[in-house]
Amino acid sequence: MKGILWAALAVPVIGCGSSTGPELDDPLQTVLSAPQELTLGYGEEKSVGGSVLRVAFVRVVEDSRCPVDVVCVWAGNALVELGIRMGMGPTFPLQINTTLEPRFADWNDVRVTIVELLPQPREGDPPRPESYTVKIRLERIF
Repeated sequence: MKGILWAALAVPVIGCGSSTGPELDDPLQTVLSAPQELTLGYGEEKSVGGSVLRVAFVRVVEDSRCPVDVVCVWAGNALVELGIRMGMGPTFPLQINTTLEPRFADWNDVRVTIVELLPQPREGDPPRPESYTVKIRLERIF
């Protein structure tokens, strides 16, 4: 009788082994098999790979970039805050610069880099927060 009970308990355990497919073991491997670029509007959140990875454009912390209609000695910098999360999990803030370090942020094997922040400032007419868009690159790191 013990042998039958043991066999009945072992069958569910054997059926619960880990998957060998990368999409179940590491969903980022499937979602970011190649680098991807996203453009986000101010306050916007987008998902990559269904809803596996979600990225949000939270705010521009500072923008000291040289206006496009002015000649500057230095290009200036903008500091952007993004939020990143897996599925419906907690959101982690990332702050990334356009010119200064850090120019990228690593989170859970994902590297996030700012490709472009628009609009460029103009002399005497700084961009309104809601007018910003940010283009980012997401790539898997190992």
